[in-house]
Amino acid sequence: MSENPAELFIVLSLDEGNDVELDEFTRQLKAEVEDLHVDSVEQVSAGTAPDGTKTADLSAIGQMAVTLAPTIIPPLFELLKSWVERKPSTPVKIRVKIGKRTAQVEYDPTKTSAKELEILVKTLGKSLKV
Repeated sequence: MSENPAELFIVLSLDEGNDVELDEFTRQLKAEVEDLHVDSVEQVSAGTAPDGTKTADLSAIGQMAVTLAPTIIPPLFELLKSWVERKPSTPVKIRVKIGKRTAQVEYDPTKTSAKELEILVKTLGKSLKV
């Protein structure tokens, strides 16, 4: 595990679509994030399933937690930018925590241009420098 790791919480959503499609998008993005050699990528749990159901744990569809070295944040944001451009109807929210510093970015490709996203990413990177 990285020294002084950063923690990112990524939330995907679909304005039009269903839980199955959102789950598929989440799994695709998770696989691409894992290729960046981050410390860990886990789907977020929505808690324990109700009594009488077969599932032991409910996944929060569209959500994942990523632990990584702060130096991997810029490549991760480039991946997210590229990924959203390929899935233009998929808004993404990202919350980053490094030590006691936190920042949040929300990118909706239907409302935010690629240039605006680039500015947000640069601003976020500067605000999290230790």
